Amino acid sequence: MHSVTDQAHPTSPRGLSGLARRFWTRDDGSTTVFATVVFVLMVGIGGIAIDVMRYESQRVQLQYTLDRAVLAAASLGQTQNPRAVVENYFETAGFEGYRLRVNVEQGVNFRRVEARAEMETQTLFMNLFGQPMLTSPAAGAAEERVRNVEVSLVIDNSGSMNLSPTFRINDLRPAARDFVTTVMEANNNATGEQFVSVSLIPYDFTVNMGPTLASVFSLTNEHTYSTCARFYDADFNFSGSNPFIGIDPTVPLQRLGHFDAVTASAPIDWPVCREGTSGQILPWSNNIAQLHGAINALSPQGATASDVGMRWAVALLDPAARPALAGLVTNGMVHADFNGRPAAYNNPETLKIIVLMTDGENTQQYDLRPQFRSGPSPFWRDPNTGRFSVYYPYWNQFWQESADYWSHHPDGGSNAVQLDYRDLWEHISVRMLASRMFHSDSWNKRAGQWSSDNHWRANHVIQIRNQFEFHDIVDEFASDNGIVGDARLNAICQAAKNQGIVIFTIAFDAPPRGQSAMRACASSDAHYYDVDGLDISIAFNSIAQTINRLRLVQ
Repeated sequence: MHSVTDQAHPTSPRGLSGLARRFWTRDDGSTTVFATVVFVLMVGIGGIAIDVMRYESQRVQLQYTLDRAVLAAASLGQTQNPRAVVENYFETAGFEGYRLRVNVEQGVNFRRVEARAEMETQTLFMNLFGQPMLTSPAAGAAEERVRNVEVSLVIDNSGSMNLSPTFRINDLRPAARDFVTTVMEANNNATGEQFVSVSLIPYDFTVNMGPTLASVFSLTNEHTYSTCARFYDADFNFSGSNPFIGIDPTVPLQRLGHFDAVTASAPIDWPVCREGTSGQILPWSNNIAQLHGAINALSPQGATASDVGMRWAVALLDPAARPALAGLVTNGMVHADFNGRPAAYNNPETLKIIVLMTDGENTQQYDLRPQFRSGPSPFWRDPNTGRFSVYYPYWNQFWQESADYWSHHPDGGSNAVQLDYRDLWEHISVRMLASRMFHSDSWNKRAGQWSSDNHWRANHVIQIRNQFEFHDIVDEFASDNGIVGDARLNAICQAAKNQGIVIFTIAFDAPPRGQSAMRACASSDAHYYDVDGLDISIAFNSIAQTINRLRLVQ
């Protein structure tokens, strides 16, 4: 006898009762069991999805809170205990029953905070399948490290900055002051450590080193009226695999002549190199008030030599200047924390920045030709009256210029002194010399009287006068209307970028050639700003914020 479940011998419906026979033979309800199973599975999957969503929501919130907490705790401006800061963030977020581990590493110029958090989520549906809990993990780390920052701020101080009606200098001053304040924020810290140094480098005809920097760099000694260096084309030649782009403070730089090449005045009005501290370089400063004062004191005049400004900007970031900086530290002129700077170019803890702005374009530059830099001149002067005389050895006579008189003695007699060329140019401009000292009276007058018999002097006087024309005295270099200056600027900019110096440039209402020079000098198009009017403040603020972001490693 076989069982009804024996598939080899199925039971015939004829042997069943009527109700059982109908159930056996009908198939319209055969999916009910399957549907029940599917429904249970759907409910289970949906429940699992709800549990997963609850888990993921908690995990995301946990991670978000932890990220914010470690960033806040890692801030060097945060004076509370970093662990307490992290815990406070979790309490404020309303978390309970979480597990938290916090690890803190910190030093003078950095703080690193690492944290891991875990929190259990009780399941609603997965519990039916043997999974009563899900653990939400979160982990994160943040580091704030203040890097040493060396900044060269190169500002156009030429005459066009003060021209009506724009008076751009009035917009520049507050923008530059705000820039200095912002980039020096890192120096205001609990330990008093000084991380950021700023060198202010104004430029016009050239750059005035000023007495401070000149005390630790070397200059030739033709005169002591001013402290500007002349740079030659060779000083912008940076060929080779590892070119030297700094300035050796022990090697004398050619001192630029002290003279007025622009006006026709006596005494001179606009020396090519400013005297004393006017428009001087303020090197390696951490003193915000001092820098603000120097910016406020800017007095625009003269032409534009951004290549010279850039040459000094790089020099004050180059390690070759380290002995000069050390000398100023010794003299108490630079903060002791900056000893050992400028850092090496490959120092990972140091960021080197140049900010260069102009409102114009490069022009030709001027210097005295070598024979007119120093040495005895044929000009005499009475220091009491300021009267000049010209000595003619051919006749062994003096032409007393102020008296219109030929004499065997200079005007002023024994009080008169022979002027060295270095002193001559303090008392009379180059453009005035020839016309004043060699005018026609010198051959048309004799003993104060008009006389035609002095015409024989004319040829000799004119011959001497021709030796003192402007282009005989003045060497115009970086000429071709400034094209050479543009080439020199581009050369030093490229050399600086090759060493990893970050260069920001600003064309402030500048003409097309000035804009092109600034764009080419910048580290990238993103580092170049073309602005008008009050937008100069926006440019400087953007650069300052970018520098601070580069300074912080998170």
